[in-house]
Amino acid sequence: MSKVLVTGGAGFIGSHLVDLLLERGNEVTVVDNLSAGKRENVNPDAEFIKGDLKDKEFVIENVKGFDVVYHLAANPDVRLGEEDKEVHVRENILVTHNILEAMRINGVKKIAFTSTSAVYGIARVIP
Repeated sequence: MSKVLVTGGAGFIGSHLVDLLLERGNEVTVVDNLSAGKRENVNPDAEFIKGDLKDKEFVIENVKGFDVVYHLAANPDVRLGEEDKEVHVRENILVTHNILEAMRINGVKKIAFTSTSAVYGIARVIP
C-alpha cells in the first residue's frame, strides 16, 4: 500500500483515478481548490483537503509523507487561457513548480504528471 496524493482529484479524471487508486489498496489524499471539480466527486474513502496550490506555503505543508504525487491540477479552460495567458502561468506553471519544490523539500521522490489539453490550443476541427 502506498500513500498517494492526487492534486485536482475532485475533477472528472482525477476522481476516477482516486477511485482506482483506492481499489488497489492505496491510502489516498486529494487536494483541490474546487474551482472546476466538485467535492461530491471525491470518494469518501479518500482524505480531502481544500486548498490553493498557488500558495507555496500551503503546498509545502501538505505535500509531506507521500510515496507518490499524481499531479492533475491545472486550468481546464482552454479559451480562458487563450484570452489571458497569465492564467496558464499561474494555474499550470506556478502550481507545478510549487508541487515540485514541496516534493524536493519534503523528500517525496515520485510524481506522475499529466498535462492539460490547453497545450493543444483551441481545436480547429471538432470530430
